[in-house]
Amino acid sequence: MNPHPRLSLSLLLSTGLSCAAAGAVVPTEWSHRQSLDVPAPGLVRVELPPQTFDSAGPSQEDLRVLDASGAELAAWIERPRPPAASLAAPAGFALRLLPSSSQIDIRTGTDARLASITLDTPTPFFLCAARVEVSQDQVAWKTLDEGAPLFRQWGVEKLELPLNAEPAAFIRITVGDFKGSPLAFTGARLSLRAAAAAETVPVAVRIVRREEFAGETVLTLSLDGRRIPLATLSLQTREPLFMRQVRIGIRQAQPGGPAERILASGAVYRLAVAGATPREQLQVPLECSPESRELLLHIVNGDSPPLAIEGVEARRQPVSLVFMAPAAGRYQLLSGNPRATTPRYDIASFAGDMGGTAAQRVRPGEIEDTPGYHPGESLATAPAPDFPLEGAPIDAAAWTLRRTLNLSAGGVQELELDTAVLAASRPDLGDLRLLRDGNQIPYVLEMPQLARQVDLAPVGDPDPKRPSLSRWKLHLGDAGLPVRSLVLASSTPLFERQIRVYETIPDDNGAAREHLLAWGAWSRTPEPGTPPNRILEFQDRVRTDTLWIETDNGDNPAIALDAVKATYPVARLIFKVATTQGYSLAYGNPDAGAPRYDLGLVAARLLTTHRNIASLGPAEKSARSANPLAGLSGGYAFWGALVVMVAALLLVVAKLLPKPPA
Repeated sequence: MNPHPRLSLSLLLSTGLSCAAAGAVVPTEWSHRQSLDVPAPGLVRVELPPQTFDSAGPSQEDLRVLDASGAELAAWIERPRPPAASLAAPAGFALRLLPSSSQIDIRTGTDARLASITLDTPTPFFLCAARVEVSQDQVAWKTLDEGAPLFRQWGVEKLELPLNAEPAAFIRITVGDFKGSPLAFTGARLSLRAAAAAETVPVAVRIVRREEFAGETVLTLSLDGRRIPLATLSLQTREPLFMRQVRIGIRQAQPGGPAERILASGAVYRLAVAGATPREQLQVPLECSPESRELLLHIVNGDSPPLAIEGVEARRQPVSLVFMAPAAGRYQLLSGNPRATTPRYDIASFAGDMGGTAAQRVRPGEIEDTPGYHPGESLATAPAPDFPLEGAPIDAAAWTLRRTLNLSAGGVQELELDTAVLAASRPDLGDLRLLRDGNQIPYVLEMPQLARQVDLAPVGDPDPKRPSLSRWKLHLGDAGLPVRSLVLASSTPLFERQIRVYETIPDDNGAAREHLLAWGAWSRTPEPGTPPNRILEFQDRVRTDTLWIETDNGDNPAIALDAVKATYPVARLIFKVATTQGYSLAYGNPDAGAPRYDLGLVAARLLTTHRNIASLGPAEKSARSANPLAGLSGGYAFWGALVVMVAALLLVVAKLLPKPPA
């Protein structure tokens, strides 16, 4: 019950004026401002746009409202309360196996309205349809859904069935068999109806980049600002049938290096089971306020082809700023003061009592820079950090390989390393140097949890001495490529084999020996859910450019190896440039130590800024690698004369040695 049912407008106005008289701000310490045109005195509700979230602090603690005279007014922020759903175990659970179906009988033990029910099953792979019925007396049954999909496939699952906020003493769920076999259900969880969620509003979002990785699509999404209180993200696609696992994350800097923080995950699908009406779920709940304008949307494809995505929709929670306007006129909304803390106004104690009070809605004007802006004293003494564009000078003669950089525009760049660079660099990539005019260009090394794949053509290489052995030869193209795994595909429908992957390298005596890289069992059966491919994880780094795969067939016919894909990790350099000419990448120096740049102090800003995509030109050898004598004092004449003198000395020594008897 409202303890102040009749708060008069005059009391609220006087309270607001007393708060205004007690507070004082210096507007030039706030970096941005927006105008608020209030048509009449009274309660004002301002719905904050994305630009305000972007300018304000993480919790909007620095927002201030000023009247026409520059006096501060008391204001508070209204946020929607997230609906709190509660889970409960049913009072009774029974499973009966029927011809071609399984029936689950549940006694809820509650008279509350139910939102949904989630089933528990240990079955790892299935897709079937369910009928959901509810009853109060087990005599009269009401059908809530017919053909509702239930599935668990390739890391994606749906085991929750909606109950439409129906009161139900009893629930009956009939689930069809999968491939002629009944499913085993071991329990259930009830979700009680929660309070209605606040109506969300759309947010502008654009797909600025799409990349295809090994079994995964990554979309880079651009929002209108940072710290927007996102509620949901939805895919737009015309694909008729699919199931995918999705993850949503942002880039961030951590003590161990750049990383990606996952904000939300879920499943999206569109399917029809047993001739029922097609069902779809394309929305992923978020409930977060990311500190970046860019989101990374991961769509896990597995062995399925990538989805055709037409667009992405985003919605956010409505957040409002509320204050009492003593008179009509133009007010100012200030934002952008890192030193400001959450204010404490006496009128804030009445905020909960005025939730249902009628208020005039005002849209803020366009965000503007504050004229004469200067930060507070503690900030003014230290200049705002910027990205360093150049590092220390370096003598790159010891770096054997060089690649020019192709840049389309100045600013922050992203350079993904190709297989040639990954293969010729140190395992930790510590010998990479970006150069321009003899100086280093500082960079941040980003190693996302992504991988690329390269197709390899297996060539049969039988061993005449071992006819039961199947062996294939693979050419990588680049010696030392950091292969993470091999993906093997076979059209043979039924087999079980032990697989070995190795290379041959010289030992201390110069003889060739096998270097075992990966091994494991591989089996295929016609049963549903059997993985079509076999992934072999490498246990050591590849040193050469040739691999062998072999298996012993025993007394069985040889299996077919139709395709092989090599998976290697993605590595990127993130840096900033002022121009687009004269930049190069040096690598191939195993004795070089990993660089240490002050750029790490502003890595968070660098990683969350929009990036231009850079690329590498053709490989070229450095001057020292092209001329082994370069860099040594004396030049060509000196070293040439030295070689002639050594040869003459060896000839004289050979003539002085005694000759062997005839």
